[in-house]
Amino acid sequence: MANWAEFPNDVIAHIAKHVKGIEYFISFCAVCTSWKIAATKDNFDVLWPQLPLLMLGAKDDNYREFYSLSKKKVSRLYIPEAKWRTCFSSKGWLICFLQCALEISLLNPFSRNKIQLPPGKNLWSLQGYKAGPEGRMWHFIDKVILSVNPSVTSDYVLMVSYYVPSHNGLGGYYYLAFLRHRDLNGTKIDCRNWVE
Repeated sequence: MANWAEFPNDVIAHIAKHVKGIEYFISFCAVCTSWKIAATKDNFDVLWPQLPLLMLGAKDDNYREFYSLSKKKVSRLYIPEAKWRTCFSSKGWLICFLQCALEISLLNPFSRNKIQLPPGKNLWSLQGYKAGPEGRMWHFIDKVILSVNPSVTSDYVLMVSYYVPSHNGLGGYYYLAFLRHRDLNGTKIDCRNWVE
């Protein structure tokens, strides 16, 4: 059989279930459209232990680049859901922020599973904040961490450490925000009086 796209779908799905590394999964998806369609979250073990990929800076298109520590090479992955968003990573997921709309989503870049989080508008203390170019505040988010992999359980917590400048531009305030999957309000902790 000369044409890889003509493989039966059940055979392709069976092969996909035996792919154990993210880099190999990316290559598997790149063979052709029918192989990419077979590469669903049900056909890839996202819990398989592996070296992490390092996500490189965005280039304002539908692709993100990842550096493989084991292969020492860069791979481009089509992720249109991340366009115009500031992305952080934790537990194999991308945490995508669209700051101008206060929109937060979790995205598994390989299974394409997406979880839209409630906006938690009361979490983002923007009093006195002056928006930068394009309304972004990406440079104010310090750290983003998931408590557990959302592929394992929906009982996870997303923690965001962020900074808001003061009214006069001198100094500012640190906050921690905690969001759960179905929590509409979230929890905010004011860290102004804490010592680093």
